[in-house]
Amino acid sequence: MAVDERIASYSDKELANLRENIVRLAESGSAKQKAEAERLMPLVDAERAERKSRAPEKPARKAPAKKAKTAKV
Repeated sequence: MAVDERIASYSDKELANLRENIVRLAESGSAKQKAEAERLMPLVDAERAERKSRAPEKPARKAPAKKAKTAKV
């Protein structure tokens, strides 16, 4: 099975790792590797964007309550 057929089944971590490898090969790979990287990059980015749009929004973080200072006697 080709990489582009497995992209949807990768975990988020695997997908991020794949993207890092694609960027590396696009910059320093052979001509064949660069061509494959250019073909896969939009597919990986589209999958990441789709996952981000499906993810529930994270609730805003509340600042921790400040403790009241006590007077020393």
